[in-house]
Amino acid sequence: MPFCNNNGVNIYYEIEGSGSEVILIHGFSSNMKANWQRTGVTNALKDENQVIMIDCRGHGKSEKFYDPIMYGDKMLDDIIYLLDYLDIKKINLIGYSMGSRISLDLLQTYPERFKSIILGGFTPPACLNTNIKPPNRRFDRDKMIEAFLTDNPETITDPIGRKFRNYATSEDGDLKALAAVLMNNNNDSVSRSLTKEALLEKFRDISVPLMTISANNDTPPGDKAKFAMMVPQGCHFQIEGKNHQTVTHDPKFSMIIRAFLNYVNQK
Repeated sequence: MPFCNNNGVNIYYEIEGSGSEVILIHGFSSNMKANWQRTGVTNALKDENQVIMIDCRGHGKSEKFYDPIMYGDKMLDDIIYLLDYLDIKKINLIGYSMGSRISLDLLQTYPERFKSIILGGFTPPACLNTNIKPPNRRFDRDKMIEAFLTDNPETITDPIGRKFRNYATSEDGDLKALAAVLMNNNNDSVSRSLTKEALLEKFRDISVPLMTISANNDTPPGDKAKFAMMVPQGCHFQIEGKNHQTVTHDPKFSMIIRAFLNYVNQK
């Protein structure tokens, strides 16, 4: 099986198809098989693109740790290490949910490495959520951690925590490792380190094509269209009748991504 080893950590990846390279980063408690292969996204892209998929550390077939210090920014480092390992200088980037947050941090930290970015199931930074009350993310994270660590799932009262734990269990996820991912508070590290004004300016300075995709019943809050419109080459698509868990299975999700990549690769 194909692994690369980043400072002693085994990271699993797969490659399908040929053409312009694109790397896909899955959501929290998911893996490449569930997020991209079973949903048909990989099949839709591989005739025209070399599709590189990675299981993020703590997920899928990649190495797992119970110490939160092993996650956060190290998950970004794994992506860059894999690109260097494969001798890829510049690539298209797609992330879903957790993967979209990782992707945006990657673009802001290593802008020279990416041709374009697609953010699916994306939660814009709280400073853009002017039309809603910002969520208490620390409280939500604590509830999720509690749901993943309890020995008795019948005691879980938080519906989101219960849903994510059930999903993780269905994918044979390591609940303790996933809880450790949540415990590391370095997600969105670039966004959290800047003032609102500096962050907004950084978004306006994104020079590559950017697309956000969401379901009309998506759980993550925030105006994705507003975020996309801040970027000079940004666009947003919304798929009706779907939610955060079902939108990637919709053929329109793959169709939109394929069309966007065709546009980018022909520029």
